[in-house]
Amino acid sequence: MEFITEKGEEFILVSDQTHLEELITRISEGEQFAYQFKFSERDFFIKLLGSLRINYEDFTTKYYHFDANRKLHISESEFGYVWISTVGLIAKNKSTTNRAVNSCLNQHTVISMLLKESIEVVQDERVYDIDSYNFGLLANLSPAIYHNLAFYVEVFCKAYLSLTGTQAPKSHKLSLLYQKTVEAMISNSHNDSLFQISVLEPLYSFVEHLGKIPGDFKEHFIKYDDNPQDDTVILFEVPKLIEMTYLLELTADFISDYYYMGADTHYLRSNVYQRMLDKADTEEKKERIHALYPHLAKNIKFPNT
Repeated sequence: MEFITEKGEEFILVSDQTHLEELITRISEGEQFAYQFKFSERDFFIKLLGSLRINYEDFTTKYYHFDANRKLHISESEFGYVWISTVGLIAKNKSTTNRAVNSCLNQHTVISMLLKESIEVVQDERVYDIDSYNFGLLANLSPAIYHNLAFYVEVFCKAYLSLTGTQAPKSHKLSLLYQKTVEAMISNSHNDSLFQISVLEPLYSFVEHLGKIPGDFKEHFIKYDDNPQDDTVILFEVPKLIEMTYLLELTADFISDYYYMGADTHYLRSNVYQRMLDKADTEEKKERIHALYPHLAKNIKFPNT
C-alpha cells in the first residue's frame, strides 16, 4: 500500500486487490494501528466491510461503525477518507499537516468549550445564588475565557499568515500580529471580502481593547494575572456569549476552508461591498451599508492598529 499526501491530508491508498487483502490480513491478525485510508474503487471498501461482517447499507446510515469488543472503529468522512482503528476509539493525531493551522483549530476547541460551559452556567437559575457552586464557577471561567481568547486571536493571525506564505512576527503582541495580518490581507487582495468584514474586522475590538489598557501591560502575562492595571471583566450575558461563539466559529471555519480550498473559499471572494449594494433593494438598506463599511466605499483598506 502507498502513502499519499493530498491537499494536506495524509492517507494510505488501497488501489488494487493485493492492497485490499493486505489490509484485511492486518485487521484479522489483530495488528494494532489507527490510520486514514482512501479506496480507489468503492468496491474495495465494500469488500473490506463484508470481510469484517459489517453490512454496507447499515454502515451508510451513519457512515461509521464502532465495535467495542473488537476495538474496531471505521469512519468515513465527507471527503472520502476512511479512518480505521483497531485499537478502539481514538482521534487522528493532527488535524492537518500545518502546525499553525492545527494550533488555531485546537485553541478554537478550547475557547468554544469554555463559552459553551459559560452559557450553560448562566442559564442555570442557581447561578444567582452567591453560595452556589455555579456562582463560584464564574470566577474560574472569567480569566479562562480572557486569556484563551487572547491566545486564540494570536494563533488565528499566525495561521492566516502561514497559509498566505507570510513569515509571522516572533511576538505575542496582538497589535503587531494583527497589523501584519491586515498587511497580508491587502497584499494578497483578500480585502473587500467576507473574510475582512465578517471574520477579521470583528476581532479588532478585542485587539483595540488590549491596546488601551494603561501601564506596562504585558499581553503574554494575561494567563499569569500579572497585569496590575488591567481591570478587564467578562460579561456573562447569554446573547453576547452566543455572539462571540458564532464569531469564533466563523474564524475557525475560514481557516479550515482556506487550508483545504485555498483562494477558492467563498470567504475570499472579492468585491463584497458592491455585491451587498447590488442586493440592497431600498435606499435605507444601501445607506446602512455605507454607514457600516465606509472604509470599503472609500477604498480605505483598514484602520491602523
